[in-house]
Amino acid sequence: MRHALVIAFHYPPEASSSGVLRTLKFTRYLPDYGWRATVVTLRRDAYETTDPGLEAQIPEAVRVVRTGYLNTKRHLAVGGRYPALLATPDRWIGWLPWAVAAGRRILREDPAQIVYSTSPHATAHLIGARLSRAAGLPWVTDFRDPWYEEPPEPGTPAIVHWSSRRLERNSIARASHVVTSTAHLGAMLRGRYPGEPAGKFTTIVNGFDEADFGGPRGHRPRGDGKLLFVHTGNINAQFRDPRPLFRAIRALDGRIDTSALAFRFIGAGEFGESAAMSQCLAETGLTSRVAFLPRTAYAAALDELAQADVGLLLQASEDTTGLVPAKLYEYLRSGKPVLALTLPGASAEVLAETSGGWAVNPLDGSALSAALLEIHRFWSAGTLERCCAKPDALAPFDRRRLTGKLADIFQSLAAKD
Repeated sequence: MRHALVIAFHYPPEASSSGVLRTLKFTRYLPDYGWRATVVTLRRDAYETTDPGLEAQIPEAVRVVRTGYLNTKRHLAVGGRYPALLATPDRWIGWLPWAVAAGRRILREDPAQIVYSTSPHATAHLIGARLSRAAGLPWVTDFRDPWYEEPPEPGTPAIVHWSSRRLERNSIARASHVVTSTAHLGAMLRGRYPGEPAGKFTTIVNGFDEADFGGPRGHRPRGDGKLLFVHTGNINAQFRDPRPLFRAIRALDGRIDTSALAFRFIGAGEFGESAAMSQCLAETGLTSRVAFLPRTAYAAALDELAQADVGLLLQASEDTTGLVPAKLYEYLRSGKPVLALTLPGASAEVLAETSGGWAVNPLDGSALSAALLEIHRFWSAGTLERCCAKPDALAPFDRRRLTGKLADIFQSLAAKD
């Protein structure tokens, strides 16, 4: 079996980002294609949010090496402030010396054929670059999100933005192959670096792991007579805001019986308990219909989703139009139609491709109201399952199958080396 050295910040038990699933599943299924992985990541105490259930999914064949680190924000701030230079490209740059030392030791003891790094955080790519150069190995970079944005996000220090552009350019040039999580992101990087060959870029989307769903596909009946919408993950006022949905319900002015509606937000965070949210719910008469619940383990969140009638996706900002969150694939695999409050882009395209639900611009109140009426009509008739993605449409998003694409890249580069 060939050996890949994997550099990943987000790896179990870390559980703050769905990106942890991407790397976990790759390492889980690479052995099916003749590759084993050693993962260089951080000590458990680096993570604020953890899920032991995800850590239990790491196969015994995967060696995990946890290193020391410095978190600029936690360890180097004085009075809550620190120089931007000490957080370039991100506040985990202090992980680099430990990770590079560990990687070099691993490569001496157990030679590898590939170095693979995944971001965010971008520090992982700096580590991958050093290790691949030192060992003379092909290097595959995985971009789950853009490294930097044009124009920069408000508040981004000039030194961080400048250095991120330079470091990204160097990484793309140095990498043997570049993987992106969406075709939109891949097209953006190809456009930034037209001198790089098109064949250097491959899209491997996020997806779902059939093993996480265990039982038969479909709905778990509740018998409470409610039309239940479920959202998993954090919400915020910037681009994951459910308030347009609540206001659209109010605008329907009695055409939907609100007593038949229910909303559950799993791991919504502080915004769910904010005064602004409370005011909106009071104004729309939905206070008793909406529940904001604490964050839960990944498996428990899937159980919540299994009891839903509709999966709710909130993704409404220009800088996320090229991304598709893993939860969308999980909603679809759960056998749920999806109502996505999103701008035209990658997530809307997945819904159109799979015929898995409704993608509505939250700024278009009339379109949102129309979608709600249609959902209610199908639900009232007992035919909501007609709006679910069909299994054959979801087959390309199985994570085991997607891992095969990554293994093909590894195999091609190792053969050339």
